[in-house]
Amino acid sequence: MKTLYKLLAGINLLLASVACSDFEELNRDPNNPTEIAPVNLLNGIIMDSWEHPWDITQRYCQFYATGHKLYGHQNYLLGRYGMNYTQLRNIDRMVYEAGKRSTDEMKAYSPIAKFYRAFYFIRMSERLGDIPMSEAMKGVPEDNFTPAYDTQRDVYLQCLDLLESANEEIGGYVGRFRANDDLCFNGDLLKWQKAINSFRLRVLMSLSGKTGDGDLNIKEQFRRIVSDPSTCPVMTSAADNMAIVYPGGNSDRYPVYPDETRGRKQRDAIGDTYLQILKENEDPRTFVQMEPGDAVNAGVPDREKLFSSYFGAKVGDDMSVIAQGLNTGQYATISYGLYVTPTGIPCVQLGYPEIQFTIAEAINRGWIVGDAALHYRNGIKSDMEFYSISQPDIDRFLSSPQVVYKGDNANGLRQILEQKYVAFFQNSGYQAFFDQRRTGIPDFHVGPGNDNGKIPLRWMYPEDELLMNRENLETALERQFGGSDDINDRMWLINQ
Repeated sequence: MKTLYKLLAGINLLLASVACSDFEELNRDPNNPTEIAPVNLLNGIIMDSWEHPWDITQRYCQFYATGHKLYGHQNYLLGRYGMNYTQLRNIDRMVYEAGKRSTDEMKAYSPIAKFYRAFYFIRMSERLGDIPMSEAMKGVPEDNFTPAYDTQRDVYLQCLDLLESANEEIGGYVGRFRANDDLCFNGDLLKWQKAINSFRLRVLMSLSGKTGDGDLNIKEQFRRIVSDPSTCPVMTSAADNMAIVYPGGNSDRYPVYPDETRGRKQRDAIGDTYLQILKENEDPRTFVQMEPGDAVNAGVPDREKLFSSYFGAKVGDDMSVIAQGLNTGQYATISYGLYVTPTGIPCVQLGYPEIQFTIAEAINRGWIVGDAALHYRNGIKSDMEFYSISQPDIDRFLSSPQVVYKGDNANGLRQILEQKYVAFFQNSGYQAFFDQRRTGIPDFHVGPGNDNGKIPLRWMYPEDELLMNRENLETALERQFGGSDDINDRMWLINQ
């Protein structure tokens, strides 16, 4: 991946490229460019899609907890989520700019645009519910600034069609040429195609409660993708991961660097929900990702290699309780050697381990025929290799009785989902939250620190929609929630 300076320059060009009237044409500054390279627009779209580690997202996934209000919270008051129309406008502009150029590599922007359109519409819908899609982005030239809301079901139908079309289109270009270098895959169209189809599997699995819908045809779509790697390739190793790599420069360093005073040991604790899964399975990733509390097993030789040295904070506890545990050195905290460096480690947005666990889940549920144990093991192995766990330790872990796959049953499904949750640690944004919302696994902790009183199900619509598109929004709210707009409303996506 490239540093972010090239991208920032591209964004500046975009901001300078809005002149369109005759007056502006006559007064154009010849030193002020009015065009922008499609790859610079693509890099901006990619950056806007990234979700970074060690922020509130990861606290809501119960991977860690903060004990000091100055640095955040985990109160689960999700609030309002904004529409991603800026990103969608940039996608349209990217396609427009690519269309003005006649080189082969410009053709690749069309399927990548379809992928990102589906990505952003799903991002909005999985958080909100019904959203404008069919009539969205038609303000110019159609002068439709109050688009009607599509049902969430129709949004997913349209997005799955977009993704299928993107795969077919980009498949015709793979092996013929490369695209311009980009921040994800440096123009490698096969990797882009693998990402498109891997994302399709994520989306289809998110609809696991809708397998009876004949129009969605979820099981058959999933089967077609997995059974035809020549036409629908998916990620086959960690080399295919869509990830943020932090180069370590002044403007593109890992998010928790610098922290010379080791202040995070006083304010952030590893979450108990996550750590308990590691300890129950005697998972060696424990010793790589975190440090034990200073007061736990103090003076015991090699205490950092003892599972009894690690305790997590319950995310639902009152922050004063978490602060007390941190101040007295009771909780495991972030590994400084691994994370608190200029480059940290890559933050995976969509990765091979997730896809392996997703395929294992599909087999467990009876969607497709295959060896769920193999894919389950592949997912674990790949994530452990990501943390440089030694092969003997990986083999030992995979052969332990509590980790060996328990079969295509409820126990096996829990194993798959728990190990998928482990692989999501500080990766993939809200995916762990969404998977828990869908399956109830793992068990999330709720307590007095959770001001909502329970784990919420969605975000509320943005105030801009109330101001600019109230009639259509109110119609959508009545259709979905009887007029309510509350973080505890249950949307179609998670209605079983």
